[in-house]
Amino acid sequence: MKPRNAIVTGASRGIGEYIARALAARGMNLLLVARSEPELARLAKELRSKDTKAAVAAIDLADQRAAAQVAAAAAAELGGVDVLVNNAALELQRRFHTLGPEEIETVIRVDLITPIELSHLLLPGMLERGYGRIVNLSSIAGRVGFPHTEAYAASKDGLIAFSRVLRNDYRRAGVSASAIVLGAVKDAGIGQRTIDELGLKTNTSFMVTPEKVARAVGRAIDKDKAELVVMPGPGRLLKALMDLFPGFGAAMNRISGGDKTMTLVADHREAQHAARATGEDQPRLRSATR
Repeated sequence: MKPRNAIVTGASRGIGEYIARALAARGMNLLLVARSEPELARLAKELRSKDTKAAVAAIDLADQRAAAQVAAAAAAELGGVDVLVNNAALELQRRFHTLGPEEIETVIRVDLITPIELSHLLLPGMLERGYGRIVNLSSIAGRVGFPHTEAYAASKDGLIAFSRVLRNDYRRAGVSASAIVLGAVKDAGIGQRTIDELGLKTNTSFMVTPEKVARAVGRAIDKDKAELVVMPGPGRLLKALMDLFPGFGAAMNRISGGDKTMTLVADHREAQHAARATGEDQPRLRSATR
């Protein structure tokens, strides 16, 4: 079956835009989901054509009703859904002990719970039609042990496990799931936005392009790949080494300067959070070593 209708979450900016463009180029009808309606509307206008539909749903995926809202919007705008791309992600970039319980829950809900709930709601329709692809954008953060990402890394690792089990249980019925395990993404994504916002100088040779991520999504759909690692060099080998030798990721963080960079980012985010709590002007980053 040629997939026709797709949902892309986190589509208002970053990687989500590239994925949406790649799917639109395949002639797929899209429901674009994110919080920012103006940005979604801009992208939908760009992608809409006489042959394809691009609808928007401005929904906060941290809301407990978000999955039901997205599923309802998809039913109204697209009818059946062939492809679900769970791309939206949230990372607060602060030290774990400074996060409140509600903040931790919000990260896990956006990054893991809402994708699982949305998959659950769309699964019956996919099974009825005998076709479905669920593509979950995960991260190498958990395997590398990237600093100050405990809730984010746990959620993204959870998406890998969810994808594997869902795939095993429903693939014979025509519905499958794939995990795309990302490293840092150049010109898009959380890491790039942080670099731009804080004016950091960092080595981009370890980053991949968003176009490569979008191609990986297409490959996951076409080839029904269980897992794709999108990193420079032998990504799957690096991931396997970090699974076998958990200390390897921490060493990579030290050598690459990731520890120092994320300490700087965490200092800045915590100062911002404190300023918001007291109503003071938000502080600017004073120095950037990388």
